[in-house]
Amino acid sequence: MAGSGTFWRVALRVFGLTGGIGSGKSTVARRLRERGLPVVNADELARVAVLPGSDALRQLIAHFGPKILDAEGGLDRAKLGRIVFADPEARRVLDAITHPVVRALARNHFAELAERGEPLACYEVPLLYEVGLEGTYRPVIVVNASDELRRARLTARDGLGIEQIEARIAAQLPLAEKVRRADYVIENDATVAELEAQTDAVFDALCRSLALDSERYPKPELR
Repeated sequence: MAGSGTFWRVALRVFGLTGGIGSGKSTVARRLRERGLPVVNADELARVAVLPGSDALRQLIAHFGPKILDAEGGLDRAKLGRIVFADPEARRVLDAITHPVVRALARNHFAELAERGEPLACYEVPLLYEVGLEGTYRPVIVVNASDELRRARLTARDGLGIEQIEARIAAQLPLAEKVRRADYVIENDATVAELEAQTDAVFDALCRSLALDSERYPKPELR
């Protein structure tokens, strides 16, 4: 405790987690959560940003029309996705409307984590490099996987056709470039248990680099 009667507070460090679509970020993030690490997901914040009644949704309707809504008046993400992944300009409009809201929501989450004394958190951001956040959330972990595996996962998980898959991959920075720029890389080309073991090893190394005790985040059993 400082002489003034105030408490010293450890500053919150936030690192980035990213990769390519279908590379396995969600599985890595799940493992980190299981260890007790706070993980904020940008995609989840993006859903909050466009809830019915939000200013962002009103702007989207004004630009794209009511055809992007579902029967309950909420945003139909599949319909909007078909539009924006086929038209780079439409995607730029979407990003300009939603990204500032998502960033503000993320800042609020991290402020809450800092207030409760958390020393470390993860921000899971699919487009971390694309939107220039790699300098804000460091170090950066990139989850890598072969294009063949990614396409197979997207087909099985989302039921996407080859044209839809290729459009989504093309909308992101090439995964090889993300790997080149990463501070840590997790290879996701084997079993879930091996991916979790890699996640543990990389996270423990990251904690050491930040002079944090990884024992604060105990490892559950591997799958």
